[in-house]
Amino acid sequence: MESAGISRIVILTRPSAKQALVARYGTEGQTRFAMAQSARGATDFARAVHEDDAQTIAVRRIRDAIPADIKIAEISRAMVAQFLFAPDDLVVAVGQDGLVANAGKYLDGQPLAGVNPDPGVIDGSLLAFDVPNFIAALPEALQGKRPHREATLAEAATSDRQTLRGLNEIFVGVPNHQSARYRIRFGREEEVQSSSGLIIATGTGATGWMRSIMGDGERHNPAAPTLRFAVREAWPGKGFGATITRGTVTAAEPLIIESRMDEGIMFADGIEADGVRFDAGVSATIRPSARRVRLML
Repeated sequence: MESAGISRIVILTRPSAKQALVARYGTEGQTRFAMAQSARGATDFARAVHEDDAQTIAVRRIRDAIPADIKIAEISRAMVAQFLFAPDDLVVAVGQDGLVANAGKYLDGQPLAGVNPDPGVIDGSLLAFDVPNFIAALPEALQGKRPHREATLAEAATSDRQTLRGLNEIFVGVPNHQSARYRIRFGREEEVQSSSGLIIATGTGATGWMRSIMGDGERHNPAAPTLRFAVREAWPGKGFGATITRGTVTAAEPLIIESRMDEGIMFADGIEADGVRFDAGVSATIRPSARRVRLML
C-alpha cells in the first residue's frame, strides 16, 4: 500500500517506569518516599523520572512540529491491538525497539517511524530517528516521499481460525515455559517432541532471542521472505524425537505444529499477554506473512 500523502499521525508510546511506580504507590510524593527506603530505590526512581521526562519532551516536540491540518492520535501500547489504523496514517513509535515491533504486526502497509526519545540511554536498531531528525524528515514523510525499508513478518494461522503475526519472532510453548509437547512437521519429516518450546524468527529478530539459542552470527536479511526456527532443548526420550530442531521456513515450505498441550500458547515479540491459546488438538501453520512492515528511514 503506497500513500500519496498522510492525513493523520498516530503517536505511540508505552507507560514509563515512573508512571507504573506512581500508579502503584498513589502519588509521586508517596512513590519517592517508598523508593527511598531501599539502597538503590532513590537512584532507580531518578532514572525513571529521567526516562519519563525524555519521553514527555519528545512527544511534545513531535506534536508541536505537526502541521495544523494533520490529525493527531496518541495511543499507548495497550491500545494497539484494538486501534483502527487508517490507510493514510503515519505511525510514530516513541520509545524502545519493542514498541516498534509491537506496532508493526498490526499494520497493513502504513509507514512506521521509530523515534528514540533519549539516544544517550536507549540503543535501538529499529529506531531510525532521534527527535530532531524525525522533525526534519516530517515534511517528506507527510507527502509520502520518505524512503523506507521493508521487513518480513512471521505469521501463524491456526486450525481454529486465529492469526498471530510477529516482527521479531513467534514463540510456541506453554505459559510457564515448562515442557511443551506437540507434533512438528517440516518438509517431509515429522515427529512428536517434548521441549522448552520453539522460536520462529524473522530477519529482524535474528540477532535477539534466536541468536541466544542458535549461538551463531549468521546474518538473516530482515526483508528476505524467509524465517528461521529453532527448538529449545528438545528431549529425545521414549516416544519423543529430537531430530527436527532448526530450519529455514518459506511460504512454500511452512512449519506445521500440532499442539498436545493442555494450556499451550503462542505469542509474538516477547509479549505473552498479547498471545493466542494453542491447546491440544489445534494445529498452526507458520510461514512468512504476505504483509510487510514499512520502516521509515
